[in-house]
Amino acid sequence: MRLVLDDLIMVLMANGGIRATSNANAVAASRRFAALLVRSFDTESSSAPLPPVVHLPLTAVI
Repeated sequence: MRLVLDDLIMVLMANGGIRATSNANAVAASRRFAALLVRSFDTESSSAPLPPVVHLPLTAVI
């Protein structure tokens, strides 16, 4: 797989769209999102645990 600059821009835009009920939850969700992305781009399987799940309100996307 070959990443291009537009892929990075899309990832940054997606991360910037995270909405949460508090700043702490937004930061935690951003960390988990970043970890999921890094793992998805990894060419080797990783067994490192992901950051904890952050419960986000569904109303933030509606």
